[in-house]
Amino acid sequence: MKKALLTILTILAINIIHAQEDQKLKFDYTIQSDAFGDERKISVYLPPSYYEDKDIDYTVTYILDGQHDPFIDMGAKIIEYGTYNYKYTPTIVVGIHAKNRGWEFSEEQPGDEEYDYKGGRAPELQKHFRNEVFPLIDSIYTRTKAFRNIIGHSSGGEFVLYTLFGEASDLFDGYMAISPGLREDSEYVYDHIADRLKMGKPINKFLYCSAGSVGNRERLFGNAVDKVDSLLQEYPNHGLIWHKSKLQGTGHWSVVAPSFNDGMLALTRAFRVDEKVLHAFALNEHKSMGEQIDAFYAGIEEQYGFKEIPLSGYLNAVGWDIWEVSERKNFKAAIQLYDWALEQYPNDFRIIKAKAKLELRSGDKTGAHASFKSCLEVLELEKKNGSITEERYTSQLKYLSEKLTETSTE
Repeated sequence: MKKALLTILTILAINIIHAQEDQKLKFDYTIQSDAFGDERKISVYLPPSYYEDKDIDYTVTYILDGQHDPFIDMGAKIIEYGTYNYKYTPTIVVGIHAKNRGWEFSEEQPGDEEYDYKGGRAPELQKHFRNEVFPLIDSIYTRTKAFRNIIGHSSGGEFVLYTLFGEASDLFDGYMAISPGLREDSEYVYDHIADRLKMGKPINKFLYCSAGSVGNRERLFGNAVDKVDSLLQEYPNHGLIWHKSKLQGTGHWSVVAPSFNDGMLALTRAFRVDEKVLHAFALNEHKSMGEQIDAFYAGIEEQYGFKEIPLSGYLNAVGWDIWEVSERKNFKAAIQLYDWALEQYPNDFRIIKAKAKLELRSGDKTGAHASFKSCLEVLELEKKNGSITEERYTSQLKYLSEKLTETSTE
């Protein structure tokens, strides 16, 4: 008996190892780059949900400095954690490896040609993205949405701003510059930004900039973020979704981790009604949840061409949380959220059931009875489609039968 059990456990362990190997989360690619004239490496980090849920499509987040393992591994793991908990828009992370980051992230300046080094190679990096990186990623990972985000720290942040306010701003939809490395002699960068803003043509992108408060670097780079902010205020028709963040108590290196989280949350909330947004809507007594959510998405999609509808399970959880946070008094907002959710997911058993339970608790037996009846119809449909186990079907059928009896007015 013990030998048989040991054999079974061994087989299970081998199968688990093989499954983990089949579900590899990091992939490295080396390609010949015409833009740089040498070989370049790209690292891809997939979230575990990429294998677990085939119905999810992903944005792609490109992180500069992919050659620096501690940096890229930390950033990828922070994003993986936020994606796993559905706090961020589900995304695939791509690390871009640099060979000489200072040169490759900086824009061309007058006089560069007089030096032996190849300075100002940001245009080559832009070509690398457009002609080599994007085609590779798009050909391999087909479950992607038409939204690209870029994150750069220090000199990488300079490249982020250079690209956004230059002729290649179409490369990305979201731009995140962490402690961007602009110094007191970087007036040419600000002139570059001002010239773009003076054109008066809306850029219609997302921009996040952060800086710390400790040390000389953050004095300089924090001033750079403030300077960008002042230019955007001077030219308010820029069309950007603009977020700046001063992370107190952090220096040039310690500002990185909190900025990844802060920036990704800001990016997500720009295009998705997440829990913070929904809780705020729930406090508005003058407009329904549905009206506010529809207005949010209408404005975002029209101007920026992108929106993210939350997953049904997320809406289910937030609706219940809205009720709980209100000390179980705000039935109206929670039920309105479920009504909107059912417009997106008409046959979602969990949402219909949650709505029915709240209707019953609020004293609306008629509404609850109708919702429990809808639950039963969906349950039978799931049984017919074979998408529910017999055990769960039996338990839910018993529960719904009891609730239909409890809420019957006959």
